[in-house]
Amino acid sequence: MRDDRLPDAIDPLRPVTSRRGSWVGGPGFIFFLLLLLIFAGTALYLQATGRLEGLLATGQLVDLGSPPTAISSDGPTAGSPDLQPMSAMGTETASAPAKQLVLTPLGPQELLAARPAPQSMRLVPGEFDLPPVQRFARPALFLGTKPRIGVVVVGLGLNRGVTGAAIADLPPEITLSFSPYAPDLAAWIDAAHAYGHEVMIDLPLEPRNYPQDDPGPLGLLTALNAAENLRRLDQLLGLGEGVVGVATPFGDRFLGDSTALKPILSELGQRGLGFIATSAGSVETASAGLADAPLRSVADIAIPQDESRLALAGRIDAVLAQARDKQRVLVVVQPYPLSIAALTSLAPAAKDRGLVLVPASSFLTKDK
Repeated sequence: MRDDRLPDAIDPLRPVTSRRGSWVGGPGFIFFLLLLLIFAGTALYLQATGRLEGLLATGQLVDLGSPPTAISSDGPTAGSPDLQPMSAMGTETASAPAKQLVLTPLGPQELLAARPAPQSMRLVPGEFDLPPVQRFARPALFLGTKPRIGVVVVGLGLNRGVTGAAIADLPPEITLSFSPYAPDLAAWIDAAHAYGHEVMIDLPLEPRNYPQDDPGPLGLLTALNAAENLRRLDQLLGLGEGVVGVATPFGDRFLGDSTALKPILSELGQRGLGFIATSAGSVETASAGLADAPLRSVADIAIPQDESRLALAGRIDAVLAQARDKQRVLVVVQPYPLSIAALTSLAPAAKDRGLVLVPASSFLTKDK
């Protein structure tokens, strides 16, 4: 029987092959081209706006408007803790507008060389016969009876990038308090003065959860006798000159012990130094009857370490609201990239609401 089928006839059962789906010329190749175009366009935009060089520099960019991909702090300094990683950020709010900080790990002398402050900004000490709490205080320049906001940033000097940003980028009305364990403490104090900040030293007091949290070799403890605590205080105060007083970044157990606290307050008063506590504890009880009680104040709000950007925005709103309602508010802030960036927006936000930012020393008094 003759086969009339054409040799090249198409067999309907044979699978149809196609070159579609191959990488070259397919969707994968197109996607790769789109990525190249996006990267090239981004680079051209950054170069045109002058931001490319900053991103390629050794400094680290902290942008409150978008989450950073990686923020690294200095390595831990021997004998002192390092800054903890930054928390996740929330959404934008009106009270915490986007702010960019370049966290470059420079020492105090390097900071002043790289970002020299105008000579007119330097804090000018008062007359030599004034007590330190007055001699090294920054004048509170405000008019009338505007509600006041005071801020103390504690724990500085342990992370160079965050410390440099606090000194150079925060308003000079914000008081800076340095850890007694900070390397180059005297040089950091001088750098802060160059930018117009008044300065305090952290007073490490025994916290409630001691010994889990240890205030260190200079820490004042309730189990020590008064002579040993006073010896540690004297050693701490000898680490740096030009300070208005001491601030307590923690220490609720020691602050709650009137017997342990009383000789410390007496010594501070005799030296003419101020005292800012994060919690009231027994400060007023220990001060009662002391002829040489120091000028003192207790923080109204304490902003802890590593709060999220959204939480920080809520804290700033609370600060502004309390200042408006009570005419004054004193804030103690732990230092990390987001908290420093958030504080840069505090002064303009306060001004918009009819409030004024003043140095923390203006809150010091012998009254309750």
